[in-house]
Amino acid sequence: MAKTYAAFYLPPEEKEVKLPDQKNVDRIKSSVSRALQNAKQSVLNFDVNAMARNMDLQSSTEFVQRYATGALTKIINGEPVTNKTMLDSLFNTYAPALNAGLAQTGFNSIVEMRNAAQAGNGQINVANFVQGFSNGLSIVQSATERVNFSKYGEEIPIDVVEEYSSEYNNIVPQQSIGEDDDKKNYISDIKYVKIILNAHVKNENAELWSVNDFSSKITDCMYNKTSVILRLGKSIFEHCYICAFKPIIKSIYDISFKSELFYDYQLNNQANSNKNGTYTVNPQSRELKNLLSDEKFIGIIKGSET
Repeated sequence: MAKTYAAFYLPPEEKEVKLPDQKNVDRIKSSVSRALQNAKQSVLNFDVNAMARNMDLQSSTEFVQRYATGALTKIINGEPVTNKTMLDSLFNTYAPALNAGLAQTGFNSIVEMRNAAQAGNGQINVANFVQGFSNGLSIVQSATERVNFSKYGEEIPIDVVEEYSSEYNNIVPQQSIGEDDDKKNYISDIKYVKIILNAHVKNENAELWSVNDFSSKITDCMYNKTSVILRLGKSIFEHCYICAFKPIIKSIYDISFKSELFYDYQLNNQANSNKNGTYTVNPQSRELKNLLSDEKFIGIIKGSET
């Protein structure tokens, strides 16, 4: 019996980069600038164009933007925001940004800030509010634009491997070959290797959506015919295609599954020949070692090769 840690690495999802609508940006910028000028407010270290751009990027529709901008201009002018749609458009749509800049505005919560906006009467320090909101928008946008997934793919840890087997096949001639013939010309190269994997994934919180999420991620790869990376202990199998997957849920805390995979033996060999002491995940020698999770949960593996 040998101890192991295992995981699937699924290809990362391509995320479309959202671009600001300059028409909306110009409209928001004009409204905020005009309100600040009318209220005779000056805000230090404030870029109204960046604020308008981030407001456009972080809202779903132009309708919401217009109402949120309307609420913002009323706050700048010291007027109460009595229109519920305006309040919701600003405080619901931009809640992450308002929360990120909360400390700078002088309020303890967004609810407290919303109540002050609704009441008016100078309860909001305009300069602090605008500065905090603008900084919060920048923080949220930076987090959104940052690459938030590993370039190697999403890791799905496998907690216990019950059984692993691999099957290698060459096609060899059935008829006799002359002594003078080069026998290598009659034997095929190993192309695809079949892997049988029976394993368990823990579901510590006993949440049904976690079970469905795990299964759907695997079946999505099968449907889209995308390859995955399989890690078994310190062995890396790249260019794997899952051809069969059977989840078995006997306990909500534990998902067992049986799967069959084929991996490209030749491509894996090319990658392994370039390792230089590190794990590679493709023939271009990308390192996998920084991706690997700590081996804190150790399962038992029973392996065989045929």
